[in-house]
Amino acid sequence: MSRFKSLLGIVSLFMAFGALSLTEDRSQPITIEADSAERNENTGLTEYRGNVIIRQGSVIINADRVSIYYSDNKVSRIVSLGKPASYQQQQLSDDGLMTARGEIIEYMLATDKINLQKNASLSRNGTLIKGDSITYDLENETWKAKGNNRGEQKRIQLVIPPSTQEETQP
Repeated sequence: MSRFKSLLGIVSLFMAFGALSLTEDRSQPITIEADSAERNENTGLTEYRGNVIIRQGSVIINADRVSIYYSDNKVSRIVSLGKPASYQQQQLSDDGLMTARGEIIEYMLATDKINLQKNASLSRNGTLIKGDSITYDLENETWKAKGNNRGEQKRIQLVIPPSTQEETQP
């Protein structure tokens, strides 16, 4: 039964990520590869360690460690750690590939946000955002980036490709 709950939670995770992805992603099987995994039924925590690769359709998560937190038998939060950890997903047909990187990638299902921390970057449609931390709102497709005077990324950096610049001018 606990294996079923874990699988059900992972399926709900990818369905939430799938809101902006190709519709085919949600119907694809989920594969998880890792050197080891551990589940604690009392705390509702599942951890995958060692070269973790999670795939479903166009969604690919790579990390050194992935922790999946449950609340009321549903996935509530996913934290991926790596040097860097990465998340990529093909967006709706013509929107291209969205790639997120950071030493910490935290996905908050309740708020539908991805928090990228430490050497964070977000790339979509040729636009690149870099900062110490980036919060991406999946539902509203908005982002906030911050630098950190103590970190390697002191200021944010935004690179907009020429084709996007032309489209935004009156």
